[in-house]
Amino acid sequence: MKMADNAQSNMLPEKQPNPGGSPRPIVRILLALVILSIGAGTAAYLKNSAPRTQKRPPAKLSPTVQVETVQPCGYQVVVTAMGTVIPASKLVLKSRVSGEIVGIHPEFTEGGFFKKDMKVLQIDPVDYELALVRKRSAVAEAEYALKLELGHQAVAKREWELLSGSQPAQELEEELVLRKPHLDKAGASLAAAEADLRSAMLDLNRTHITVPFNAMVRLKSVDLGSQVTPQDAMAELVGTDAYRIQVSIPVDRLEWIKIPGQAGDSGSKARIIYGQGHECDGIVIRLMGDLSDEGRMARILVEVADPLGLNTPEKDRAPLLIGEYVRVKIEGRRLDGVFKIPRTALRDNSSVWIAGEKQTLEIRKVRPVWRDADLVLLQDGLKPGERLIVSDLAAAVEGMAVRVDALKSETRSDLSAINKAGGE
Repeated sequence: MKMADNAQSNMLPEKQPNPGGSPRPIVRILLALVILSIGAGTAAYLKNSAPRTQKRPPAKLSPTVQVETVQPCGYQVVVTAMGTVIPASKLVLKSRVSGEIVGIHPEFTEGGFFKKDMKVLQIDPVDYELALVRKRSAVAEAEYALKLELGHQAVAKREWELLSGSQPAQELEEELVLRKPHLDKAGASLAAAEADLRSAMLDLNRTHITVPFNAMVRLKSVDLGSQVTPQDAMAELVGTDAYRIQVSIPVDRLEWIKIPGQAGDSGSKARIIYGQGHECDGIVIRLMGDLSDEGRMARILVEVADPLGLNTPEKDRAPLLIGEYVRVKIEGRRLDGVFKIPRTALRDNSSVWIAGEKQTLEIRKVRPVWRDADLVLLQDGLKPGERLIVSDLAAAVEGMAVRVDALKSETRSDLSAINKAGGE
C-alpha cells in the first residue's frame, strides 16, 4: 500500500513557490477592473464633450401651383354641333303622258347635271301629233256648225217677223222660233273642241320631259326604249343651288343662335367642316318645330349655297355630298368683358382657385355664362390681373399656403395672351 501511494504522489506536478507572496488571481481581477474603469471614464468623457444638436420642428412644404394671369376680353361664342346633309329641294320625275322613250340626254345618268328647263327625255310624240290633228279637225267642224247655225237663226228671225206681225208672243216661243238653243249648243260644241285642242297640244308638249330647277340626277329608273305611264317614276332629282344640313343641338344652346323670324332678319352664320378638312360657309335658316327622338335635341336647318362648287372658281373645293355627316360651327352672340379660363380650372362646376397676394389659396364661387369642351367664360367673380390656379391640388383648403411655379406660369401666361388675341 505504501508503495502505491508513493507512486501516485510522484505522478502529480510539483507546486511552484509564489515569489511575491500574493496569489495571482487577485492581480488579474484588479487589472481587469482598472481597464474597465478607464474605458467607462473615456466613454463618459466623449459623451459629455460631444457637441449637442438642437432639435427643430420639421419644415412645412407648401404645394407648388401653376397660375395664369386673367384679363377681361371679348369673345365670339361658337356653337359646335354635328349634322347630316340633306337636299334643299328634291323631285321624283314622272311623265304626265304615256309612251315609249325615244330620246335621252347624255347627262341623264346618276350624277348628271341639268340646268333649269333643259330637256331630259323625249317620249314618242307620233300618237299625240295625230291626236292634235284630229282635235284641230274637230274645232273646224265646230266652227262650221256654229256659222251654219248663225245663218239658220238669221232666216228664222226674218220669218218670225213676217208671221208674227204686231201680235205679242211668249218669250219661250220666241227663243224656240229663233233657234236660240241651237245656237247655244253650237257655241258650246266649239268651246269643247277648242279645249280638246289645247289639251292635245299640252299632251304633245309633255312628251318633252324637262327639269324644273337646276338639278342633279340622284337615281334613274328608265332608259331608251322604256315604256312609261303617268304613275311611273323615271328619276330622282335633287336641286344643286343649295343643300341643307339638319343639325342637332342641346335646347339650352338655342338662346345663343340667331334664328330668322317673320321680320325677315338673317340667321347666324355657320362654318361647315367636312371630308378631309374641307370647309364652306352656311347660314341658319330655320328652327324645326320638334325635338329629335334620340336625345331630345333641338334641330335647326343650315343652308349651304352652291354645295357642289359648280359656280365657284375654286378648283380645289370638294363637293358636299348628300347624307354626309359634317361638323358645323355656328356663330353665336359676342360677349365683351368676360374672363376666358380653361375648362380644367373650373372646380366642381362652380368655383375657381386663386393664388392670393400673400401666397395663400382662395376658393371663390363663380357662375359661368358659357362653357364648352375646352374653355369657360365668366362674366364676374374675377378681377383683372388676378392669378388663376390652373394646376391640380391633392387637397385644396381655403387659406392654405401655396408656391407659384414662376417659369411654367410665365409660359402659360404667354399662351393665355395668344388665346386672348384669338378670342377677340
